Amino acid sequence: MATKYLPFGASRAYWLAAFSLSFLLTGWIAVAESLPPAIHVKPPLPRVEPGLEKAVQWRWLPEASDLAVWGVALPPVSTPQTFSAESSTPSTQKKPLPQGPPQETQEYVVAKGDSLYVIARQNGVTIDQIKAFNQMKRDVIVVGQTLRIPSLTDIQAMAPPPAPEPKPKARAPKSPPKPVAEKEPEVKLLIKRPLPSPASSVARIVLMQAYLDRQTFSAGPIDGTDGPLYDAALRSYETAHPAELNSEMGQPAAVLREMGGAYAEYQLKEEDLRWIIPQAPAPPAHTRKSRQAPPPPEPALTFEDLTAPPFLAYRSVWEFVAERYHCSESFLRRINSGLKSPIQVGALFFVPNVVPFEIENALTEPLQPTADPAAPVTATIISNSRLEIRRSGKLIANLPVSVARPGLRGRGIWKILDAIARPRLVSSGDPAAPMTPPLVLPPGPNNPVGPLWINLAKGSETTPLPYGLHGTSIPGYMTRQESVGGFRMTNWDIARAVRLLPVGTPLTWE
Repeated sequence: MATKYLPFGASRAYWLAAFSLSFLLTGWIAVAESLPPAIHVKPPLPRVEPGLEKAVQWRWLPEASDLAVWGVALPPVSTPQTFSAESSTPSTQKKPLPQGPPQETQEYVVAKGDSLYVIARQNGVTIDQIKAFNQMKRDVIVVGQTLRIPSLTDIQAMAPPPAPEPKPKARAPKSPPKPVAEKEPEVKLLIKRPLPSPASSVARIVLMQAYLDRQTFSAGPIDGTDGPLYDAALRSYETAHPAELNSEMGQPAAVLREMGGAYAEYQLKEEDLRWIIPQAPAPPAHTRKSRQAPPPPEPALTFEDLTAPPFLAYRSVWEFVAERYHCSESFLRRINSGLKSPIQVGALFFVPNVVPFEIENALTEPLQPTADPAAPVTATIISNSRLEIRRSGKLIANLPVSVARPGLRGRGIWKILDAIARPRLVSSGDPAAPMTPPLVLPPGPNNPVGPLWINLAKGSETTPLPYGLHGTSIPGYMTRQESVGGFRMTNWDIARAVRLLPVGTPLTWE
């Protein structure tokens, strides 16, 4: 069969079209390979706090709860296996935890499941004391290893750990280091680890946010960004304390330098788990590096989720630490991206350098101060967004507030009444079909009104109103989502405000 050839012009056009098509396909493939994985758009924020979609239509009243239900029951701490001198049989009898080091030096044989944290806790000493006494450079221990437990005399005789380099001989000293303004428990103001980039890049703003927060001039949850709340808190503080934040060009003010830095460190403790819902074990990690679809979103909270447990605890370690250190959970995750789930006891967090909100101590009685006629206290809520507290006319606190229900606002002069610690909320539900027994939202930091409720009354009345001044379970969304209650503040702010407001304090609205 004779071969057919295309005319020269047609052949040229054919090959040109084929080359162009090949080029386009190659380009499309390259572009497709370079595109990022599909962007998963977050659903819009619900108008109402999750789980309360129907509950916002009902009337809820606060009641004091039983102290016995305040917290999650922790499993008993198992005593590590120890071997007596008379027998090699391990003894598992539980003993009360000692309140200090032993009177005499002891030896401890490491058993399966032991850690330095457990051994130190069971013997009344610290991890650093065990490491120093046994000349350990790392926290690694092995089964069968014998550790010497220092006695009180041993601890007193131990020299402090040597410095990395010997100090030079006395020279003309430079300006002496300034003392730390506030040294709070469990906060290490000198961070020895390098800060991750997401933390260091916003350190100047975090330093100012943390300082304002320490002075009870809060800009809301610390997140390393400025904005209207930050600007309002800063202007208010500068008006109340003129020239205090003045500094030389490029240098932070003296009061900021005295803080010791924008960040501190916090190590998760076993007793912290009392405030956190027990976490399910994490699924096994994928061993192959491939583009994995993001994990499915957590199911939305339901009303049954809020009413079933006896205590509404924090839903994660992240939420617990974020609230303890007055910051947004997303910001905390960003500056601690090196921490991987599941978070274990002993995990070390970078946190804003604030005075922590210790839920275990925040509700110690008495909650409210005694009124002092020589230094009267007044309070004002401005535009339903800020609570100002003055003592003898001087502004001492400026804290964010939001309304839980649209249209709720006050007029004239109200009055601060008593406070209810650890409130639970009670409602009969729909007035058209009241429920018996009534519905109950249990106490806890994730109760919609938080761990504290301050009763309010109008004018000279003494009967509490059905809406008060209280905490919230959604500090990051309290200006964007409806809920139950009245006038919301973050849990750490309401815990501070109640300590400044005696019963009978006038509350004006502007």
